[in-house]
Amino acid sequence: MSVVQPSRELRAGVDSLLDRYVGISHRDHCVVAFSPDSREAAAWLVAGLKQRNLSTQLIGMRPLVDYEFAQRLNSAVAAADPLTGRLVIFTLERDTMSHFSPLLDVLQRFGGDRCMVVRVISASREFFEKAVNLGPDELSARNAALLTRLTKARSVRVRTRGGTDLRIRLDSDRFDWISNRGVWRPGGFTILPAGEIATYPAGIDGRLVADGALNCNVITRIDTRLAAHPLTVDIADGRATGFACADDDIRELVELCFRQPHGTRVGELGFGTNSGIDQFISANSHINERRVGVHIGFGQHNQDRSVVGYEEKVHLDLITDGAEIYVDDEPSPVDLADIPLTGDAHPELVRDEDITGDCCGFGYGQLTDPASAASIG
Repeated sequence: MSVVQPSRELRAGVDSLLDRYVGISHRDHCVVAFSPDSREAAAWLVAGLKQRNLSTQLIGMRPLVDYEFAQRLNSAVAAADPLTGRLVIFTLERDTMSHFSPLLDVLQRFGGDRCMVVRVISASREFFEKAVNLGPDELSARNAALLTRLTKARSVRVRTRGGTDLRIRLDSDRFDWISNRGVWRPGGFTILPAGEIATYPAGIDGRLVADGALNCNVITRIDTRLAAHPLTVDIADGRATGFACADDDIRELVELCFRQPHGTRVGELGFGTNSGIDQFISANSHINERRVGVHIGFGQHNQDRSVVGYEEKVHLDLITDGAEIYVDDEPSPVDLADIPLTGDAHPELVRDEDITGDCCGFGYGQLTDPASAASIG
């Protein structure tokens, strides 16, 4: 397949990934593993590595189930085994996140200080052009400023121009906060795109008007943007009690998710913090989830199973276009598009998504979207 020539913005995104997120060095040795749907994105990344004269091994992988991947990975790692510098493994997938165990095995075998694993989901042109405009230090500062306030709060009210009005109870003593900020820490995975904090709401009531996009762990090719046909969901006592949307494809997908045993339960309160993403994209993508706004996740939650006892195979995020949040009924809101940076250190109590490799709390679902007849399990 021919590779579309990269734009200036795309080349800048590759450089940002390598310089700001990875901190690539001429001593590093790289392995790039990619799924078939991410072949073009992998080609752009490999071109960037070759421009820096970096030793790079390239391997393909099937998403989710690939019995020979561990062998191919270990062969590539053996060929790239560095005497100096680090082993840097990139994985690129569009719709899935696969093969946790073989990658963890390599990470533990080499040691966290000698091996970096960068997991790119939603790998695409838009990932390079939009999702890495801000670096990990900037995202970490934004996440820290929000977390410093929210981890101490007992309640938050969320309002948007589109009509969202939600009252939410918080309990940070019981429910963990998750932070995705793209900062590498030895021994953990780095999950990209970055720019989000999230928790499990102790209680939530009101109306959600998702006018940004949706992101679901179902493979679908429908246009997930919602500006032209906002999705309204009424929530009472932590459950969706009804919804409306003028778009038939969106309505069918939401109905599919809500029909699952725990599909109407709110399992996540999330805040997108990546202001470098300047618009929502049509794809079912984590890029949309990281854009500035609030997302309410229905179905599977993001907590330890001993804390929140149910499990659900579906996770559906409904995303607003921007938001203002009122912390503990303070009269002045925080505009997520203009977070006042406090200079506070990032809280250590937060369970970082980057470290655990836990995206959306429960891997990827096994539903089929009727609009695309594609299943990921």
